[in-house]
Amino acid sequence: MGRRESPVDPNAGPVQRFAYELRKLRQEAGGLTYRAMARGTEYSVTTLSRAAAGEQLPSLPVALAYVAACGADTEEWERRWREAAAGEAAVAAVAAEDGDPPYQGLTRFEPGDHERFFGRERLADEVLALVRAHRFSAVFGPSGSGKSSLLRAGLIPALRGEQLAAIRILTPGPEPAATHAALFTAKDGPGQTVVVVDQFEEIFTLCTDPAERKAFIDLALTALQPDRRLRVVLAVRADFYGRCAEHDALARALGATSLLVGPMNPSELREAIVKPAMASGLIVEKSLTARIVAEVTGEPGGLPLMSHALLETWRRRKGRALGEAAYDAAGGIRGAIARTAEDVYTHLTPAQAGIARRILLRLIAPGEGSQDTRRPVDRAELDTGRADDTAVVLERLVRARLLTLDDSTVDLAHEALITAWPRLRSWIEEDRERLHVHRRLTEAARAWHDLGRDPGALYRGSRLATAEEYFTGDGRAEDLTDLERSFLAAGSAGRVRERRRLRGLVGALSLLLALAVLAGAVAWQQNRSNDRQHTQAEARSIAAVADRMRFADPVKAMQLSVAAWRLADTAETRAALLGAMAQKEQDVFAPQGGDDGQVQNMLSADGRTLVSVGPEWVRRWDVRTHKLLGSLKGVTAMTNPSLVLSPDARTLVAYGGDKDEGAVARSLAPGRSEDERLPGLMELGDFGPSGRTLLIDNTYSGRPGQESVRLLDVRHRRVLFERRFDGGATAGDMAVSPDDRIVALCPEDAPLEVWDVAKDRKLSVPLNGKARKSLCDSDEIRFTADGLGLAASTDSGIQFWNLSSGREAPRIRHSGIKEYSFSRDGKFLAAVDADEILVWRIASPGTPLFRYPLVNESATDIHMDPSERVVRYLGAGTVLRTLSFDAGTGSSWRAKALNTAAFSSDGRFLATVRTSDKSAVLQLLDGRSGRIVRDVPQLSCGWEESSAPTDPGAPAGSGDGASAAVGDESSFSESCFALLAFRADGQTLAYGVNTRLPSGITERVSLMDTATGRNTSPLDIKLPHHASGSASVDFDGAGDVEGIAFGPDGKSMLASLAGNPDDLTQIWDLRHRSRAKVISGAGGGVLALRSDQRTLVTSGGQIVDLRSGKVTRHVTLTEEGPATALAISPDGAHLAAGDGSGRVAIWSGRAERRLGVLPGTFDGVAARGGDPEPVSALAFSPDGGTLALAGAQGTLQLWDVASGQPLGGPLRTPGDSLLALRISADSSTLYAAGAHGALQKYAIGPSRVAADVCRRAGATLSRADWQTYLPGIPYRKTC
Repeated sequence: MGRRESPVDPNAGPVQRFAYELRKLRQEAGGLTYRAMARGTEYSVTTLSRAAAGEQLPSLPVALAYVAACGADTEEWERRWREAAAGEAAVAAVAAEDGDPPYQGLTRFEPGDHERFFGRERLADEVLALVRAHRFSAVFGPSGSGKSSLLRAGLIPALRGEQLAAIRILTPGPEPAATHAALFTAKDGPGQTVVVVDQFEEIFTLCTDPAERKAFIDLALTALQPDRRLRVVLAVRADFYGRCAEHDALARALGATSLLVGPMNPSELREAIVKPAMASGLIVEKSLTARIVAEVTGEPGGLPLMSHALLETWRRRKGRALGEAAYDAAGGIRGAIARTAEDVYTHLTPAQAGIARRILLRLIAPGEGSQDTRRPVDRAELDTGRADDTAVVLERLVRARLLTLDDSTVDLAHEALITAWPRLRSWIEEDRERLHVHRRLTEAARAWHDLGRDPGALYRGSRLATAEEYFTGDGRAEDLTDLERSFLAAGSAGRVRERRRLRGLVGALSLLLALAVLAGAVAWQQNRSNDRQHTQAEARSIAAVADRMRFADPVKAMQLSVAAWRLADTAETRAALLGAMAQKEQDVFAPQGGDDGQVQNMLSADGRTLVSVGPEWVRRWDVRTHKLLGSLKGVTAMTNPSLVLSPDARTLVAYGGDKDEGAVARSLAPGRSEDERLPGLMELGDFGPSGRTLLIDNTYSGRPGQESVRLLDVRHRRVLFERRFDGGATAGDMAVSPDDRIVALCPEDAPLEVWDVAKDRKLSVPLNGKARKSLCDSDEIRFTADGLGLAASTDSGIQFWNLSSGREAPRIRHSGIKEYSFSRDGKFLAAVDADEILVWRIASPGTPLFRYPLVNESATDIHMDPSERVVRYLGAGTVLRTLSFDAGTGSSWRAKALNTAAFSSDGRFLATVRTSDKSAVLQLLDGRSGRIVRDVPQLSCGWEESSAPTDPGAPAGSGDGASAAVGDESSFSESCFALLAFRADGQTLAYGVNTRLPSGITERVSLMDTATGRNTSPLDIKLPHHASGSASVDFDGAGDVEGIAFGPDGKSMLASLAGNPDDLTQIWDLRHRSRAKVISGAGGGVLALRSDQRTLVTSGGQIVDLRSGKVTRHVTLTEEGPATALAISPDGAHLAAGDGSGRVAIWSGRAERRLGVLPGTFDGVAARGGDPEPVSALAFSPDGGTLALAGAQGTLQLWDVASGQPLGGPLRTPGDSLLALRISADSSTLYAAGAHGALQKYAIGPSRVAADVCRRAGATLSRADWQTYLPGIPYRKTC
């Protein structure tokens, strides 16, 4: 509970001085442990301890949390922090005064920067050649790929060497044609005029008038006219490529004149890192260069992140060298932008911070089915009040290179700021709907002004009501400009006048009622079609709303998803419905008063009870029903007490922070509200797992001779155990077993001790010195749920030791864990790091069975309830979130992993194989229930010179079965893998093992009747150079068998052999057990037959005509090496090929044409920054319209083939590798075979999914909610 810290020198600079003062504050507060402090904050023990380490200045929120935990004045300490930050900045400024920075940061390169523009020389030459060859061209690339810099600092300086009349640069803006028409007129004189249109996507994101957009495109296309002496080159963000196709002439012009800007290769990255520094007389350490190259390679949009990290590293350098220490201090590739932005933001006053938020959100154009983009604005648009503060905020943001200010235009320095700064990202997500409304309001107000404030241009009806809802009352109008406020006020005034006129017209309208009824009858038939279209549009809109609400209100999101599908069955509503089924978010509960800054929320160990403690009250809530269980008066008169809750949420202990005040315990049972003082408690402790005892560390008491650790019986107020220390010594961490019988503790500078509480005796446990050191060097130790072992949280993960044997159990390897907890049954562990929540099955700690990303929100008090299959945690300390992790927790889970699985095409059977170094165990299961139909004797992974053939008539379960030949123990191969194939009718299973045998040894494939379990005569494959009898087939030049499949008629078998010198595919006649054909140059471990039974596709990309036995074509099916999974749709129209990166290529059925690439599992892994997740299985639905995709780390996703869009989110799986997939004949169920769960079933038919989602949501959409979200459609019960 707190090891001794390394000394800090208050005279060594502002950072160490601030750390020294924080430590002094903690001692004055009674020597609080960091664990006790962490319970009252949203930060981990490690984060708080590092705040006072003196290595770097903590962020302001962390510093204030540290101070608040110690009961000090946060305003005073905010002043001290700002003084320290100013001192640190002054030190950095002195170091940076000796020249201009060699790196751009987030700002783009301009033509004048071309001498520092390195790494893109090859691409710049390609662009120059493109512009020379074509009058109209375009450069496409993702955000952050460097398109703007390439054109400005690469192309334009090169063009200046040409004989040109003029070079012009523009960005479209909201009125591109009206603003820039003159620039498309060639300049008089010799030579051509080149117009560079940067950020061409603004015609879609900022220009809302289709006619204006078309006019601008037509202006640009005039370059195609030979007499114009004009050349136009566009820079377009890649995700807007499809939008360009909306304009026919533009699509045709771009067909052969486009260049894609890809990522820099390692050599180019090294140039971009090293050469700017060399030009400024600086050096970059080789280790730093290598590290940055490794981090940026494969990082989407990584160039601006790299440039900014290098700029901040330069600012923190020591001498002439840029090193890793400065790079780490800057925050690295992922953290530098956020650190710079946070530094600026936290140094603003509260008023200025509010202005900064308004300014930054003004500069965002929220995406409509695409990424969010920046939105340049006129400087005057930012003056929404407090002009002086606005000027200060702008100046600081510009100085930090987060914004650019050109003439009168303000813009984000780069779109990377949107994704790289979590605070800005969270603002956008919180205000997304409001931002959409605001952007439309701004455009409408501008149009109203341009029309001379014509009343006809004012908002009316629902548009006016929506704008008023978001921008009137409670200071919300502060976000509006004077023009926007006037526009909204004029609309409100117009509505009042309109209502007056309407009252006068009521009488006249009643006379026209009869005529209206007659007219309505005539128009009824026509309106039916309009109503249907309107309903579909509303359903699509609500489906989109549901997708955006899954985090904020998961129950409402589920209800809306069902409602949208009930209204109209479209691709969008089905996707929303499947998204509701797949969503991990189950519930959100924000208790009344729980967001007050003085309220502390705590969760019981089972996650079912929430306790909120305010200054005047204590409230207990039922988490599942959101009902108040009871309310009691405040705990104590102590000032700012620290609190700890018992695991069962029945007892609360408060410590006042003053060693003379001690601590009190409060029973939270109904009718009991008196505080009872705890004896001799000078330091707040932790409850043991049982809730009956309290661990107390008094080694920081400040009273000589009283340093000790104690175990207190809370109910009876008596000390059960005490360990005293001499000479002012302190204790590290300590823990008590779930039954309160054993205490483990770490004395300072001494090995781990384990004590018997009842006998007050130190126990001898067989832990070696390394284990004891690891335990006592960890952040925290605790007993495992069964009390038989100890767990230690370290920087690299969580380690486990058995106290009886002294052995270390398999550890959870995951860095950065801030907090974790065991399930009550001890089978699972839930943890949280800075980015996500994870759950592991302790018996199989290799891969998490559950992951949930944290989007700009901290998580504390994480607990899990396996009986309900949920994880609960406190988000930002105020909101209780419940997540569902139902996959992988049931009884079907098996510790020994399967390696191979295959479904029969009719779905009746599932064959599974578990292999080891020496054997393989095969089972035949019912493909719908998972029931074991038949066990097959173990198959050997070894070999010998001779083997006895299997009796063809012997049942598969009664003899040595289809074992391959077995040799002596020394001859076993290092590994083997199973070969499985079902005949098309499911009546025969072919199975065997690839034994990785040396040349000349026989391999065997057995054929089993699935109905009877009887084996027919096996097929023996004799590898080359083995002279034996005629019962084998000799495959000259081949190596081992990689894959097998039944031929088109079921009477032949295909075997793919990898080897020497070429891959082969053999076709065998099963009636005669003889080779029929040899297809050279075709091989691969995965084989797929087209439904016409004539075409074979291999994972190596060979397309084989089975009639002629020849390879007709070779194609590169996937981006990353051979395909890891193949599937052909039942109608033969589509071929899907997955690869090791996680992507899936969709081809026409005979692989003549690639139709598209699905990101598959690639996006999720890239977002986590982890290793690739190869595609492990694919399956089409019977109609070919849906593709199921599985990954080797447990990702399971449905995709719409026609649109290439995901159908909902990833389905919940146990997190282990998925081996095989099948969609039922009626498309209602998806079956998956997993490594630890042989058969997993998912309802995917809309009707069944809707029923399941309704059951999860617990209720149908209420009438009030219906009126809010679907006001124009009559109410109906949807669940």
